[in-house]
Amino acid sequence: MSKIIVASPPITGELAPLLEVARGFTGSGHQVTVLTGSRFRTTVEGMGLGFAPLTGDADFDDRLLAEVPERMRLTPGPEQLNYDWTYTFVNPMPDQHAALQELLDQDPDQYLICNALFLGAVPTVMGVPGRRPRRWVGVSVVPLALSSDDTTFFGPVPVEPGQDQKAANRAANAGFAQAAQPTQERLNEVLRAMGATATFPAFADGVITVPDVTVALTVPGFEFERSDAPESLHLVGHLPAQRPAGWQPPAWWSELDGSRPVVVVTQGTLANRDVSQLIEPALAGLADLDVTVVAALGREVDALSVPVPANARVADFIPFEVLLPKADVYITNGGAGGIHQALASGVPVIAAGTTEDKPANAARVAYHGLGIDLRTATPAPEEVAAATERLLKDTEVRDTVRRLAQVYSAHDALAEIERLTLA
Repeated sequence: MSKIIVASPPITGELAPLLEVARGFTGSGHQVTVLTGSRFRTTVEGMGLGFAPLTGDADFDDRLLAEVPERMRLTPGPEQLNYDWTYTFVNPMPDQHAALQELLDQDPDQYLICNALFLGAVPTVMGVPGRRPRRWVGVSVVPLALSSDDTTFFGPVPVEPGQDQKAANRAANAGFAQAAQPTQERLNEVLRAMGATATFPAFADGVITVPDVTVALTVPGFEFERSDAPESLHLVGHLPAQRPAGWQPPAWWSELDGSRPVVVVTQGTLANRDVSQLIEPALAGLADLDVTVVAALGREVDALSVPVPANARVADFIPFEVLLPKADVYITNGGAGGIHQALASGVPVIAAGTTEDKPANAARVAYHGLGIDLRTATPAPEEVAAATERLLKDTEVRDTVRRLAQVYSAHDALAEIERLTLA
């Protein structure tokens, strides 16, 4: 038995995969303490896991972030991203570090597995006094932004014949680093104030390269190839979600019997406050198609402001591990977890997202021929309908997705994370 700290910022999409890791390690007989925001105490302890709360700036409510007046005044894109990165990852670092140090002071013989954007372990590597865990494993739950001569965050830069592909990628990566400069400067400012003697690398690179080991919850064939990636980076597959105890299928569940195609649409668990962005256009656009539409809202059903078409079924929550194997097309605003689950189930993807990591996920879907990138967060109903009809008929895309599903099935992410942690 090993003692393991599993840490994450208190952000639902960042924490959920780490809780599956914690659950898996507990099932293997290890002693696990989850370090995250106080509002998740009941969830963590309800899973039978040890809990330690973050405090101060590290203990925020991610559900309120979108409504912060200062953030709402910012332009979507680099300006808003730098605000988000600074507010949710950089400014909490001292309080994350203090909470982690308290756990390590109680017992220095502990491993750390944390979200790659949980920066509480960074200060001691940068020279700030404190204890280091036996081994630090970072877990990337979003697409890799790691710079490479082979690609960028959004894929290889399109070039004309005769142009230098590597030079184009280097220039684009330098531009991405420059766009993140406000975050970079703030990060090193906070580190200096804590007593750091070293400078953190470019933000998008450092969160991957500074930990002892980094595991990315993705597979070759979805992530862009990087021949120059560090040996410490490992692509380990996705973490299948567990069905919540007590979930019961809705009364209409038997209708998903394969008699006609099933189209699943969702805006995820966080960016679902305005369901008129994607869910309502999808319901309208698909209303006249011979399909069954399942809208998983991630919130209360009465959030819909339009009538539910006759061919649609709506629920506040349906576990994807039981829903996606019944699906033929998956329509999403671009969250990484849902896309991975869909592809692992052999389901082509329609992606419609323009914030956070969503455009990067959509770029991977399009580049690898795994579905369609609508390149907007607010598609018209007819755009959703056309993309859906295309994917239902496109055997090449469906064959590509089925081949990738075999790659997913060849990975056991939990086993690989355990091996890399305790190596």
